Amino acid sequence: MTYISVISCEVNTMSIIETNFERCVGCRDCVGACPSPLANYVKTLDDGRQVIEIDESKCIACGECVRRCTHGGRDYNDDTEKFFKALGDRKMVIIAHPSIKAAFGKKWQAVLRWFKQNGSDGIYDGALGSDICTWSYCKQIDAGTTRKVVSQHCPAIVRYMEIYHPDQIGDVAPIASPMSCEAVYIRDYIKKNYAVAVLSPCPAMKLEFTESGHVEYNVTFKRLKEHFHRQRIEFRDADNDSMLYDFDDQAQGAMGGIYSAPGGLRYNLVINDPGLVAVSSDGVDTVYRDLEEYLSTDRDKRADVFEALSCAGGCGMGIGAFDKDDVSPLEIKSIHRKVEIDARSRRKVSLNGLDKQFKLFEDRLNPRSLARKFENCEKEPPAKEAIDRNLAELEAFLAAHESKAEAPAAAPSPTPAPAADDGQLAAYREMIERMTGSAADAKQTSDTLSAEIAGLREQLGRLDNNNKQSASIASIMENILAKVTDFCSQSTSLDENSLPQVVSILEKLKAAMTSLSTYLGDAEAAGSAIEGSADSLQAGIARLGDVSADMMNMNSGE
Repeated sequence: MTYISVISCEVNTMSIIETNFERCVGCRDCVGACPSPLANYVKTLDDGRQVIEIDESKCIACGECVRRCTHGGRDYNDDTEKFFKALGDRKMVIIAHPSIKAAFGKKWQAVLRWFKQNGSDGIYDGALGSDICTWSYCKQIDAGTTRKVVSQHCPAIVRYMEIYHPDQIGDVAPIASPMSCEAVYIRDYIKKNYAVAVLSPCPAMKLEFTESGHVEYNVTFKRLKEHFHRQRIEFRDADNDSMLYDFDDQAQGAMGGIYSAPGGLRYNLVINDPGLVAVSSDGVDTVYRDLEEYLSTDRDKRADVFEALSCAGGCGMGIGAFDKDDVSPLEIKSIHRKVEIDARSRRKVSLNGLDKQFKLFEDRLNPRSLARKFENCEKEPPAKEAIDRNLAELEAFLAAHESKAEAPAAAPSPTPAPAADDGQLAAYREMIERMTGSAADAKQTSDTLSAEIAGLREQLGRLDNNNKQSASIASIMENILAKVTDFCSQSTSLDENSLPQVVSILEKLKAAMTSLSTYLGDAEAAGSAIEGSADSLQAGIARLGDVSADMMNMNSGE
C-alpha cells in the first residue's frame, strides 16, 4: 500500500507554545524575538493586568520567545509525559534525531540502551531518515519535479509559509521530513506498524507529526533530561567519542547525521549533485528576512534549493534540546564536525558518485510514500494593514508599560484615602499586632542568643588560656624527660637490670607528653575555628536584632 501525506495549509491551532500569566511581566522580549508579526497580542486578564498572549492560529511554534524570555513567562508543550505512560504498555519504536549526540554528549548511546531495556520495541536512527530524505530530493530533482524550492524539514519555516505565504505553499519541497521518512521506512520495509516516538530537539515537530500521522509522540531532549533527573536515572559517559550505535534492523545513517547542522541538507545535496545550486540560512534574525527575499525573487533567478532553519546553529541548538547555558554553541559546532568526520569515513559511493545507500532505498521504498502534498489554497496571506495594526497596538502597549516602569514615584496625594470599613480596620489591626508580636519574639530571641554567644566566648577564652598553659607545661616536661632519658641511657651507676626499666618508663612518659602537646595544639586550632564561627553568628544575630527592632518601630508608627 502507498501512503501520501496530505498536509493542509490550514494552520493547526494546537497549543505548543504557551504563556504563563503568573510570570509574564509584559516586557517586550517575546515580541522582539518573534518572527511571526501576528502571533502576539495584548490581552487583559480578569484582574485587570495586561499581558502579551499568543494567537495560536498565527504562532509558528519556533520557540524563540521561550529562549528569550527571562521571566519564565513562555514555555512549550510536548508528549514526554504521555510517552512514558504508554512506554511498555503498547508496541512502540523510538527514532533518535541525529542531534541526540549534541544534546546528551557522551551519554547518548547509554540513553538509547536504557530505552531498549525499558519497553521499546526497537531503536532506530533518524540520520538514516535524513539519508532517505536526501535520496528523495535527488530523485525529484532528477525528474524535474522539484526545483526552486524552500526546504521542508524545519516545521517552523513550513508553518510560516502556511500563514504568510499560502499562495506560495507549492514552493515548499513536497517531501516528508527526515523523521517521517524514517517512520515510513520502519513501517513499509521493516514492517513494524507500531506507535512511533521521536526523541527530538524541537517542539514544533509535533505540527508535521500530527498532520502526517507518521509519528505519535514528540519527546524533546530537554523534557527527557528533566524526567531522568526526577526519577534519579543517571548515565555514565562513554570512554571515547565514538559516534556508533547498534541500531535495530538497519544500518546506521551516514551523511544524514549532519542535517542537524546549518547547511546540512545543502551539503548532502551538492555532494550527490555537484551542479545543484543550493543555499542555506539559519536563525530568526536572518532566515525569515532571507526567506522573504527568496520568495520575492524572480523564479529563474532563485537557487534550486533554499535550506531554511529557524534556530540559529541548526537543530542541535533547538529550543527543546537543552536548558540555557547547558552547552555552548561552540561545543555544538565541535560535535557536528565530529559527526561529519565519522559520516564521511563510512559513506560509500558508486561509480557515478551517488551514495550507495540510494540503491538500497530504491529497492526498498516507494518514493510516493515519502511525498508530502500540500492542499491547494485560495486563502490570501494576511493583509499588510492587519499586520501593521497589530504591531502598532503591541508597540503602544509596550511603550506605556516601559514608561510606567521608568517613571519616578508619584508625590503623595493631598487627598485622603477613602475610609476603610470596620471589618477591614479590624483585620488590619490584627495583622499589625501579629507582626509586632512576631518582631518582639524575634528581638527577644536575638537578645538571648547574643547572651549565649557571649557566654560561649568567655568559656572559649578560659579554655584557650588553659590550653596554652598546659601546652607550655607539657613542652617543659617533654624537654626534661628527654634529658633524663639521655642521662640514664649513658649512666654507669645504675645496674644493668634496673637501667632498661627506668629508660622504658621515661620513654613512655616522653611519648605521652608529645601526644598531649599535639592534642593541645589541635584543641587550640579548634578553639580558633569556633571563635571565627561565633563571630559570624554574632554578626547575624545582631542583624536579626536590628531588623526586629525596625519592624517593631515601623509597626508602632503604623
